[in-house]
Amino acid sequence: MPLDADLMAILLDAADGLRLVEKKRMFGFEALWGDGRIFALVWQGRISLRLPDPAAAAELAGLPGAAALTIAEGKTPQSGQRWINVPESFHDDPHQLRRWVVRAYDLALLQPLPPRRKRRTRRA
Repeated sequence: MPLDADLMAILLDAADGLRLVEKKRMFGFEALWGDGRIFALVWQGRISLRLPDPAAAAELAGLPGAAALTIAEGKTPQSGQRWINVPESFHDDPHQLRRWVVRAYDLALLQPLPPRRKRRTRRA
């Protein structure tokens, strides 16, 4: 199983040139965000893409080796139908990975920005 750092390097190469992309670490994994919207992550030796369009998610999930992201053994989160682990063959196929990363990025940009949490002000 490839190291997550190696997979993040592969993922960053696939996202090279996309505008407003930043890498953030959160909840034990690293993720890519496009203009404030998450679209890809690396977790436990897999690259996973967020595809909010059901047809795109089904298309990627239908490829050999692809699967819905699972956080706990046997449990797919409610949003799991949107998060698809790309086939491991994509790790060695930069063109296929780039194609799907760009698609996830484009779909992410169509989504509304997540609501900003209000910070509590401290009282003296």
